[in-house]
Amino acid sequence: MSNNRYSGVDSYAAIFIAYKVKLLIRTPLFNPSDYEDLEQDLMLAYLYARPSFDCKKGHLKSFIKAAVNNHAKNILIEAERQKRWTGEKDISFQMVSEENPSSTLLDETMSDDGFCGDVFSNLSIASIELELDIQTLLERMPADLKQTFHLLQKYSVTDAGKVLNIPRTTMSSRAKRLRRYLEEELLKK
Repeated sequence: MSNNRYSGVDSYAAIFIAYKVKLLIRTPLFNPSDYEDLEQDLMLAYLYARPSFDCKKGHLKSFIKAAVNNHAKNILIEAERQKRWTGEKDISFQMVSEENPSSTLLDETMSDDGFCGDVFSNLSIASIELELDIQTLLERMPADLKQTFHLLQKYSVTDAGKVLNIPRTTMSSRAKRLRRYLEEELLKK
């Protein structure tokens, strides 16, 4: 609990801030020792925003909620940003290697074990190559089969037929034609 006392401050603001802090410390970004700091931070945000309150535009409780919620959201965004930052600087793999000026850093990091010793990098390279093959295949594909391909990625045969306003059996025939086309194209490789 907090040792902070806020005499002279709207009691609703103090209660709502305490409630919001309890929600914040339940997140993995904060721990119970942050309670007082968060409470003071939200109270300051409210006190700075308080002079801009206009009773003609809305109720005080709504203003308190908006001011506190907005600042709590900003606290969460900042905490997440700090957790994501690793302290490492970006480098380009196109940079020339210091040991061998005729090769780039990318050449130095690739090996038989994969990129930077990552044995799974070949799998990601294979998935990229597969994606490129699919894109090339789609570019050469007839328009009706391309439409069928995209629809069947999102919908079932029945639902795709409903989207095109055609019978399910017609959509099923299109799917079979698409399958034959893909098999023929893949056999060519």
